[in-house]
Amino acid sequence: MKILLPALAGLLLSPWLMADPLPFEQFMRLHRGMPASELAQLAGKPDYTRPDPAGSGDTELFWLGDIDLPYTTVITLHQGLVSDIHRNKRL
Repeated sequence: MKILLPALAGLLLSPWLMADPLPFEQFMRLHRGMPASELAQLAGKPDYTRPDPAGSGDTELFWLGDIDLPYTTVITLHQGLVSDIHRNKRL
């Protein structure tokens, strides 16, 4: 029971712990060469961060879509600057 209660609480609270999807208005303001600090101020905290997926020093940031806004946004940072931006219609 001691293990079940925290696990159940985590499942119930997980939708509120996720970041909001990135609205189109904010997505349009993103550009390559943007510093990570400006990105964080504009887009907020991502849902998921994957550091150095290919061993190149890049970091991928993910803003996942939801039922109302089904667009997942993936932004790649290289040395603290936005180097790539992808937006796909999927959950």
